[in-house]
Amino acid sequence: MLVAKIPLQAMKASIALRAVVAVTAVLIVVNVMRGIRPDGCIMYLPGRQTARGLGGKENIVSNVQCKRMAMLKDYCKSNSLKSQEFPPRNRFVVNERYKLLYCQVFKTGSTTTLTILHNLEHNERRSTHDMRAKLEDLPFKRLADYTDEEVRLRLETYSKLLIVRNPLERLASAWQDKFIFAPSEYWRKRYHSMVETISQNPSDGQITPEATNNKQYPQVPFTAFIKAVATNKTEWEDPHWQLISNLCAPCLINYDFIAHTDTIAQDFPLFFKKAAIVGRDDLLPENRQQKAEKMFWELYKQIPMGDMRRIKQKFDADYEMFGFSFNNDITRLLD
Repeated sequence: MLVAKIPLQAMKASIALRAVVAVTAVLIVVNVMRGIRPDGCIMYLPGRQTARGLGGKENIVSNVQCKRMAMLKDYCKSNSLKSQEFPPRNRFVVNERYKLLYCQVFKTGSTTTLTILHNLEHNERRSTHDMRAKLEDLPFKRLADYTDEEVRLRLETYSKLLIVRNPLERLASAWQDKFIFAPSEYWRKRYHSMVETISQNPSDGQITPEATNNKQYPQVPFTAFIKAVATNKTEWEDPHWQLISNLCAPCLINYDFIAHTDTIAQDFPLFFKKAAIVGRDDLLPENRQQKAEKMFWELYKQIPMGDMRRIKQKFDADYEMFGFSFNNDITRLLD
């Protein structure tokens, strides 16, 4: 019987290939045990017990979370953002009891989140009003309170939470909050020049007679606000409507959990479970109907499509990295 001779080089290549396959299989098993799916999704937070036996709803939320994380990572790999500087340390709230870091972003449910974190840190069940009353005695710890080495340690080992929101909803919420529902002389004075964007004569409509010591400034119309935000004028920028991709540098900081404002009631139970927060379900946010949502979209029906496109262009990074769809937004406006 004739036996075909296998070249030594081919035999070595075959053995090497089998070894690679075996090692890869082992790594997949190890990663699954550590909570890392083959597609790179991190299923469990660092340093936490794995959340075994997820129920049906939790499994759905977990899959959504994995998709969010994967989308962000893919975006960061494919895009070079202009702003790669580390955000101000004071923007990050530290929870030492559960080893959490939260990048505070206005108009994304930040008040609710701060109330939860404060209650977790001090093992309390205070309302937002009572929490604020305690801030002088029990202030939040922030990264600015730590040394460089302590900051590095927390960034590497603490669970980092980011909450994001549809850009159009966040802009409308910021306008209503600062210029309509709770207007203050500070906000109207600081941004009264936004009226220039819709005024044929820049000198018209900016200020009601200040010479008479009647220090009142006109309400900034939503149309002027959107036109102003769509520009790149520094004097019209503010953390309440700046890009989340700039505020929290998600391509620079390895966040462990991304919640969305519109799904926060579904996201937080899973976040609690992964962060090993036990026995504090009383702090979980309620599943509330967003009463203002319809009002938000009614506001945008008065905005010219050219301004809408400029807003989309400016907030493009937030749309893409967090999975929001401008086309879906336009469809909602046309319905």
